[in-house]
Amino acid sequence: MNKWISNNNIAKVIALCISIILWAMVHLDSATPVSTVNQPLSTRTIENVKIQVYNFDSDKYVLYGLNPDRVTLEVSGKASRLTSLFSDDNYKVKLDLDNLGPGTRTVPLKCELPNGVECVSITPSSVQVTIEAKESKEFEADIVTEGEPAKGYELGTPVVSGNGKVKVTLPSSEIGEVQKVQGTVNVEGLDSDITGRSVKLIAYDKAGEEMKDAQISPSSINVDVPLIKLYKSVPVELKTTGTLPPGYALSEISSSVEQVVVYGSKEVLDGISNYPVTVDLGKFKGPGDTAYTVDLTPPDGFERIEPGSLQVTIKATPFEKKTLNDIPVTLLGAGAGYTAKVISPESGRITATVEGSAERISAIKSDELSFTADLSGYGEGTFTVTLTPRFPQYIYLADPGNKPTAQVEITAQDKPATVNPDPSGESGDPSSSSGSGTSENGETGGETSHPPEHTNSP
Repeated sequence: MNKWISNNNIAKVIALCISIILWAMVHLDSATPVSTVNQPLSTRTIENVKIQVYNFDSDKYVLYGLNPDRVTLEVSGKASRLTSLFSDDNYKVKLDLDNLGPGTRTVPLKCELPNGVECVSITPSSVQVTIEAKESKEFEADIVTEGEPAKGYELGTPVVSGNGKVKVTLPSSEIGEVQKVQGTVNVEGLDSDITGRSVKLIAYDKAGEEMKDAQISPSSINVDVPLIKLYKSVPVELKTTGTLPPGYALSEISSSVEQVVVYGSKEVLDGISNYPVTVDLGKFKGPGDTAYTVDLTPPDGFERIEPGSLQVTIKATPFEKKTLNDIPVTLLGAGAGYTAKVISPESGRITATVEGSAERISAIKSDELSFTADLSGYGEGTFTVTLTPRFPQYIYLADPGNKPTAQVEITAQDKPATVNPDPSGESGDPSSSSGSGTSENGETGGETSHPPEHTNSP
């Protein structure tokens, strides 16, 4: 170690390094003050500076009519300061609205600048402002839908969370223009319920325009939109096919359900009024009731049917006949200005033999049966008409090919009196009387059978 210290070259190197360090310290420390002292002041113009509002109670008031809302700012400072603060965001123009209430007034502007920079001018130096008190009003949120759900579905009524009421805040001069607060839910192609969807609310004025400045609290609301599967309940219509075994007559057919539910679009549902079920009488085995299951399939165009099956019951008993008297005859269809009456049989009632199951035949009474005569198309005269039975279900004429007839007299109402040309006062041949006149359909009077016949009621 002593050898290093005593070495002359080593000592010179150390001395040189110390000298360089001392020189650098002296010159670096003195460089900045020397240049700063000699640096001149510069100015800078900053255009389009946005005015920043301070101390304004936005909960109670609304500020509008800020004119202008941007100004031109001229600042001064040493060039190094102006160039180093390259962002215009460092230069602020403030509008202090502390303790200002409603009204229109002119307020001076103030600068907020970085250290070392001074404000030379603000153009303009003041602005006009209008402050108006806010007013709040409660509205019930209205939810509407747009679009159509999937085929076979129908929208239920949208349900909003809570009580559905919101608060709208606007300047006092505008709050009266609010017509409604509304949110819209898109349901296009929807095939399941909407639950808890957040819907943005918009205030509309009386002209139906959106009021963009309205503050709505809450600004959105949760909505449920139920989706209803379209369906329709229709009665089951029982029809028969096949025949019962010999010696049996049908007493009753019934099904385990009276109605079925079919699902489909509104168009197909509008076109259905019942669901036919065919009962095969050939399945009856007797002597007791016979029940069997019928599978149900949706009609064309429908999605499904409920239930998927039902049970039909065939009830038949041994065949019987019964002759009933005093069955009434009803005359239908006499033209305007005509009256009609049964002249044969005179009582206006007939006797007929009916048949059916022993159970129904034993209980049947004459006043449960009737016959009708259709006089449509007949004119004045006397006619023999075929009667059509109107019987309870599963009761029939014993001889359906031989329907009873009745003689009917049709006369014109308020017919003017005629002069009898026979001096003897005798009416002459009965065939020339009013009872043998010409009918409206061109037929001559007399005992004429009416061509149309009605079918027996089920």
